[in-house]
Amino acid sequence: MEIFTPQQFFKYATCPHWIWHDQFSDPKDKGELSELTLKLFEQGVLHEEQYIKGLDLVSVTAIDPDEAFEQTMKLMRSGADLIYQGAIQYDKDDVRYRGRPDLLQKVSGMSNLGDYFYYPIDIKSSKEIKKEQKLQLILYAVVLEHIQGKFPNVMAIINRDHEKVEYQIDSEDVLEMQKMIDEIHAIIKGKKPPLKLVSKCKNSPWYEKCKEEAEKAEDIALIYRLDSRAYPTLRECGINTIQDAAKMDIDELPKVPYASVATLERAKIQAQALIDKEIHWIGDPQIPDAPLKLYFDIEGDPLLFTEYLFGFWVSGDPDGKYAKIGNVVDHKDEGKYFLYFLAEQPEQESALWNDFLSWLKLLPQEFRVYHYANYEKSHTNALAVKYGTSEAFEYFLTRLVDLEEIRSESVIFPLYFYSIKDIAKSKFVNFKWRHEKAGGGQSIFWFEKWLETGDRGILNDIVNYNEDDVRATEFLHRWLEEKKLV
Repeated sequence: MEIFTPQQFFKYATCPHWIWHDQFSDPKDKGELSELTLKLFEQGVLHEEQYIKGLDLVSVTAIDPDEAFEQTMKLMRSGADLIYQGAIQYDKDDVRYRGRPDLLQKVSGMSNLGDYFYYPIDIKSSKEIKKEQKLQLILYAVVLEHIQGKFPNVMAIINRDHEKVEYQIDSEDVLEMQKMIDEIHAIIKGKKPPLKLVSKCKNSPWYEKCKEEAEKAEDIALIYRLDSRAYPTLRECGINTIQDAAKMDIDELPKVPYASVATLERAKIQAQALIDKEIHWIGDPQIPDAPLKLYFDIEGDPLLFTEYLFGFWVSGDPDGKYAKIGNVVDHKDEGKYFLYFLAEQPEQESALWNDFLSWLKLLPQEFRVYHYANYEKSHTNALAVKYGTSEAFEYFLTRLVDLEEIRSESVIFPLYFYSIKDIAKSKFVNFKWRHEKAGGGQSIFWFEKWLETGDRGILNDIVNYNEDDVRATEFLHRWLEEKKLV
């Protein structure tokens, strides 16, 4: 009998191939989960342990699933108010749906247990209910309906702040869950998902295996930002490989879902770049200039909904006139410096923001702020709504220059992904970060670790990583300027 557990939702949401490879591939090819992912699992356990300390509950202690189910049923029939780690299951069509909600909460209402029934609660280290968490809880609700003859249309998580976040389940939610279950069942039975390579795949322990398969097939999944929902139509037209894409006659194609003509034209050049293993210039980089250049990068923790570091690489202030506020790392040999604002604890975010606003008042009229991608603009705007804005900040927004937009309009790289790390580390730009594990996810892992341990060495790693990020942004800026002169 096939066993279906809610963990499959997490794997599917990360990468459907995770489920397939677990079932059919050699375990020796399976990689390790990232430190951040493992840390999140660990955090979830600690958060759960902290929360249940103050609860009046009964625990299901059996490890064997069938024994645990029997214990749970006895507790439910006896009307226990709150059951911790209860095991629930039911069988349908040779599949056993099995789960262990963190909590089963007793509430009033008629069921085959009596004048009460149970609804599921999970203890999570996130702030809000994520999609895979929602699907997991809906599955618990469906299993509970079979056990108690009553569908609990409310579910909840206990979030990282120990707040209960409830969710009302409707019929559309159940249909969505069932659709995903059907897709997962098909994979388990041998239906391999179509090749797909997106950034979330990097969080799967099978990412390298997936990439290897796509490279071996030279599949169109290698083409950056070609929506996977466009693949079926392209494949029907005989466009399966990057060679096919590089030669495709776009005018002869039918309408391709999720791919405009401009998208297809870009995909064609991207495919050619992958074949040639060379960059392709499609425009002349036009980059606004100013005497004072600020290269900007934010470190944020989406789990805490906190921005914890604003970093600036400052070029054009040899006398340090604008370094009177914030933390400064001087680079006298270069006539430049790294300036940053740090919230060592999430509750210091407002202080970071206010220091940043104070610093903006020092800046002259003529400056530019170079960043890569939209994160810095969108998240400073969000903080302005949260904590208040200023005239200096509104002017600051007008000085932003997104190098990702300029790169997008001027050059195509033979790469599968286009983050600042992917581009700057490529052989074409060749910038090197000091830490081999440099990455946004690693920074979040470090920050979570810092909060747990208070190890200032970890905090220094975060600061050094951010400095490398802003220096890489300047490095890319200079590289684009040099190419513009060619």
